[in-house]
This record gives sequence, structure tokens and C-alpha cells, in this order.
Amino acid sequence: MKTVAAIADSIENSAFDPSRCVATIQALGLEPLVMVSTVYDADGHAEKLDVTEVIDSVFAECDPSVLSIGYLTDDSVIRYLAEKLGSLGKKLPVMARPCLISDAGDILVEEGVYHAFEDQLLQHVKILIINNFEAELLSGIECQMESDYMRAAKKIHNLHGCHVVINSDIFDKKCIICVGARNVWEDLPDTPDGFDTGKYELSSAISSALCYGISSLESIEFGLGFCLGARKAGELTGEEEETGDAEPEPEPEQEVMHEKPAENISFVSPGKALRDIARNLDSDLVPQDNRQSAPVAVTSVIDEHLGKPKGEVSDINSKKVSSESVTEFQSLRDRLEKLKEASSNLSS
Repeated sequence: MKTVAAIADSIENSAFDPSRCVATIQALGLEPLVMVSTVYDADGHAEKLDVTEVIDSVFAECDPSVLSIGYLTDDSVIRYLAEKLGSLGKKLPVMARPCLISDAGDILVEEGVYHAFEDQLLQHVKILIINNFEAELLSGIECQMESDYMRAAKKIHNLHGCHVVINSDIFDKKCIICVGARNVWEDLPDTPDGFDTGKYELSSAISSALCYGISSLESIEFGLGFCLGARKAGELTGEEEETGDAEPEPEPEQEVMHEKPAENISFVSPGKALRDIARNLDSDLVPQDNRQSAPVAVTSVIDEHLGKPKGEVSDINSKKVSSESVTEFQSLRDRLEKLKEASSNLSS
């Protein structure tokens, strides 16, 4: 059985609970190996764990097929992980969902974490999942229209060489998938009635799909569908799942046997949990509850320049210097404050 390694911080009773990673990997027929670097309890108290020896042991003894990187708040862990990936003799597929900024626009990490991720770790990433705010931060493009987000995805791809998925609540049942020359809006499948969208974790689902030898694009599409209840694990594992929706066909002179319905297991919705965790811009990295931020409006303008060859779209290939990154991080922080002010004025 192949192993999926994952590393992230843990926040109790939230979307950042590692148990969701474990459940997702196991549901797809693989062996989970989850490393936790910092543990936050419900009161916001943090306990940092020394994971350097664990990381060494995982790569030396466990031979993982893929690595999934989640929310990390310790820049030293990020730098050590980048150093370890750079020293490997083989290219390990790396999936990253850094959670630098929440869907509500709250910055969840310190600036040092951002620079460690962009400058050292991102070069090792194969597939990157981000939201609309993180797309602006990593690309340096201020996004006000749908076409701006496509430009941002393409620029991140060209700068860092990774496939990019931009998935956000402000996009109406769609996301951007940039895989090589393919940079498109992808419609998300409908969620079946009664399915809990907090049951599985997206980066773990995509990482697991990669283990079955399918392409990056197919893995992304499967992971998105699986977490929304539209795709089944049996598509990868080859095992049939009991649904309880249909009766088996009766055989001659035999009694018809009905299948037992599958159990319904309730989990916390990741979208709601993420917004509940992240509320204050200047908090101690663990945001507070019960405050809401209005989503940013977007339009459906289509950029006519997106069809041009690589290099002809403005700013697509411009490499940022380190000093500019510091300015961009602060600029985005200022812009998020203005958005919150505007939202507050509209509601009052």
C-alpha cells in the first residue's frame, strides 16, 4: 500500500484538524502519515513540536509516494522542509495548500512564513491550491475582474513552475485550474443532497489521486469532485461502494436481498470553520470567532489577451525581487483593511 505523507499545524475543532487528512487518505485506500508541527487548542494556546527528526525519519524510512503540505506557522519548519526536499535524490510530488490568508481576507501567518514559503518551498511544489487573496499576493497582480485571476494563475505558474488551482467562495461554483498551457475556469460539480462537504480535505484528496498514476489535471478534477461528493473512491481503487440506493436484481426463485444504507457521518464544514478561525488581521495567528467579512465582488469580463502565447500578457514573466515582496505583502494588508472598512460602511 502506498503512503501519503502530510505536514501541517493542528487547530482543534476546525478545518485545520489533521483527522480530516487521515480520513481522506484512508477513504482512498492509502496509508496516511501525518506530521504536526504546532498544536493550537480552542483557547488559542500553541504548543510547538520539534518535527525535524520526524521529517528525517519519514523520508529515510517510509518512502512516501507524495507529500501534502498544509497550514504551517513556523518559518523554520518550512525552511527545513525545503532543504530536505532539495536534498532528495528523486523528485517527490509535492502538493501545497499554504492557507496564508483566509477566505475572509484575514492574514493567518507572519511575514517570515510567507517569505520562507515563496522563496524556498514553492520551487518544490507540483500543485498549489490557493484562494483569491493568496493569488493576488503571490502574483503581485491586483485582481478586480475574473480575467485578472486568470492572469494571476498564469503568472504564478510561469514564475514557480507549479500547477495552480484558485478556489474561493467568491467564485460561483467554479474555480481556476492552470496546468501547463491549459488555464481555464472549471465548473464545480453539484453536491448531492445530504453530503457533508467538510468530510474530506482537498489537498489530501488530490495528493492521494496522484498516487494512482493519473495526471495532475485528472487528480485535481477528481479531488474537487470527491470532496463535493460527486466522485467516488471506487474510481481509483476499483472497489464498488455500497450506496443503499438500489435493490440488487433478484435471481430466479430466490428472495430479493436489500442492501443496508451507508451511515451518515457529520463533520465540520471547512468553509465555515476557516472563517470562524480567522477573524482579526493582527491576531496571534489563531483568529477569533463570530465576526463576518463580506466577499469581494467580481465581474465576468473575459480578457481577450489570455489566448496569446506565453510572454505576451503583461507582467506574466516578470520576476519579483525580495524587496518588492515585502512591499506587496504590506500593500495587500492595507488593501484588505480598506475592503473591510468599505464592507463595514455598507452594512451600517
